[in-house]
Amino acid sequence: DEGYAKLHYANIRSPLYDPASAWGPGTAPERGTDLLVRGLTELMEEHGVAGQPLGVEKLDLPAFEALKDAGIQLTYAQPAVEYARAIKTQDEIAMYRQIGEQYEHAARAFRDALRPGITENELAAVVVAAWYEAGGEDIAQLNVCAGENMNPWRRWPTQRAVREGEFVGLDLHGFGAGGLRGDASRTFFVGEHPTDEQRDLYKMAYDYLQGAIDAFRAGRTYAEALEFVPPVPAKYQTQLFNLQVAHAIGMSHSGFPEVEMHKPPIEDTLKENQVLSIECYFGEVGSTMAVKLEDGIVVRDGPPEVLGPDMPFDERFVTP
Repeated sequence: DEGYAKLHYANIRSPLYDPASAWGPGTAPERGTDLLVRGLTELMEEHGVAGQPLGVEKLDLPAFEALKDAGIQLTYAQPAVEYARAIKTQDEIAMYRQIGEQYEHAARAFRDALRPGITENELAAVVVAAWYEAGGEDIAQLNVCAGENMNPWRRWPTQRAVREGEFVGLDLHGFGAGGLRGDASRTFFVGEHPTDEQRDLYKMAYDYLQGAIDAFRAGRTYAEALEFVPPVPAKYQTQLFNLQVAHAIGMSHSGFPEVEMHKPPIEDTLKENQVLSIECYFGEVGSTMAVKLEDGIVVRDGPPEVLGPDMPFDERFVTP
């Protein structure tokens, strides 16, 4: 039975196999669920785990009912999956370094294209072209925000034109080799005459980001890491703490760990070779001005490794 063979040996044929595809379009659901139950039952028996709970993330209703009717005990697999993929292999770390280089290229293209009159959508097109030019495989999310669209942070780019004397922000979630996902942000100033308020806000966000990155070291508990995260003026806490201090990146936009200020610290210890995004957003409620910065890191026994260490900031605000 070809469908049964596809199901039973899916792990050999493709790591991205979806059990539902065992029966294909136009096939009776009953036949498909029969194949699913038979294949999983035999596979569990083969590996000596018959009768044990079966972890699942997503099932359609016919598959769920068929497995329950067959007496297969189901449990939610997501926590185990997140823990298992939290620590990256050396091959994955190498892929992330490549993703970091792709972010460097995309951020430089974004910075170099900034000028009064260019629209958010045109800047987004520049980033998309640069990402693929650098070898990126896909883009999951792309935010380009100019001026008042920085605060509150707007989800999608628009036809709004960039103006002299304002900040423009980029947040890119790009897929690299193997479907691994990056997540990083930058903000740049348009023009040559920033105000003192703009200078101070950018420097404050930059200093916070650098301090928060350094906080996440292998061997520290998450509570200990949060103690090393720089303090934040009260007027910026509301919007900054809407975001995570740090979150995992991997096959999705987030996952374990998700480190947030308004939740109790995770009761666990940071491990070497975890890959995290450290993010900050400094914008006061009621203002239209904000700075968003974010970097991917590899957790180390000591200072973290920044992925894409040459991804540019606006050097006018951070150079002594």
